[in-house]
Order: sequence, then structure tokens, then C-alpha cells
Amino acid sequence: MENLKFIYLLVLLISSNILYAATATPTSYKTTVSKFELCSSSACSDPVVLGSTSKQFDIASKSVGSDVGTYLNNFTIELGRTYTHARSTVNSTFQVQGTVDVSGTICNTVASPSNTAASATATAKTAAGGTLADMAWIVPNANGGGDYSDLRSTFTANGIAKTDGASTFTFTVALAVPYTPKATDSPKILIKFDVADTLIASFGGGLCVIYVDPPVQTVTIMK
Repeated sequence: MENLKFIYLLVLLISSNILYAATATPTSYKTTVSKFELCSSSACSDPVVLGSTSKQFDIASKSVGSDVGTYLNNFTIELGRTYTHARSTVNSTFQVQGTVDVSGTICNTVASPSNTAASATATAKTAAGGTLADMAWIVPNANGGGDYSDLRSTFTANGIAKTDGASTFTFTVALAVPYTPKATDSPKILIKFDVADTLIASFGGGLCVIYVDPPVQTVTIMK
């Protein structure tokens, strides 16, 4: 999968029998965050934890901003220190729902893909026109295999750290503007997601192959 920006640049190697591909915007894109931190560098070696409970967000929803606000409504940060990056710890399994029209073939996300379930190396496959439902999809292993190439250099270049087979991964993004808190500030964290065209399907050999790109995540700290 290419252009990973949240949660995620992934490179999909599509097998030679895949003839067509298309994208769509998912109607639901659920991720579970278990920790949110601020850091003073991209290495995030000195994080300040702002949230550490597990919470699911539908980042395709218009209400996601208020949901994140509830998650990050009580935190303490160090005065005079400049924060440049935000790091999230995210469950490797997403729940996505949507429909992709692949040159006239309808590819729906389904509750039970024909390969049983998405995995860290093989993406979901299902017959065209299945019953629309939430579909589990797992962020691929960094070391690739199956439908994916070796993603270690891509993950590293884009702020993603995932151990092969791990149930969570971390995703680090630069703040829109570095932030140095002052005693007079009442900081609020604004997180926005763009999930446009992140649901991708290919069709070939009688099956839809469905996977997702990560969203574009923007983190801004308001004084």
C-alpha cells in the first residue's frame, strides 16, 4: 500500500491476475487507539503521555473531532518545552466499511471475506456484490510476505513502527506547528482525519481484493 500517512505508507504487490483497480471513500473507518503522546522529536524518545486508555474512533465520522476531544480532555504538559510530534499507539486491526466500483464490478466490504479474514500478510478477498458490512483488515507485517513486499524502509520513512505479528503499532506525525506551552495557555488538541479514497479494491480471477490506505492525519495544538 502506498502513501501511508496515519496509522500507516504500505506497498501492495498485486498479483498478475488482478486486472482492474479503483478507490472509494469508506463510510466507516474504525481504529482503536490505546495511547496518545507528545514528543520533542520524530524519534519520540522522551514522550509525554496525554491519553492511555483504549478507545475506538470512527475516523470517517463527522463527530470524530468531539470524540478525540473527550479522549484528550485532561492532561499535563511541561512548560517551556517545545513539542514537535505526536505519536499514537494503534491496534493493528481496523474495521472498515464501504463499496468500490471497479470498472462496473461492485466490491463491498463483507463481514466474512472468502479467505476467512484479513491478515498481516494477506489481504481480504471476497466475491463481487457481497452483503455490505464492517470488514476486519490488519496492517501488514513490516517484513512483508503474502500480498505485500518488505515494508520496513517504507514504515520507517513515514513514522510507522510495527513488529511483525504485533497487535499494535505506533504512528508518529509532525505537529502542524511546533508548540511551546506557556503558563497562560489553555491548550486544546485538534486532530483531523482525511479518509478520502482510502478504500481500495482490485478485481480479477472472479474475486475482489480489498485493502485500505491510512488516513491523512493533522494534529494541531491550540493555545
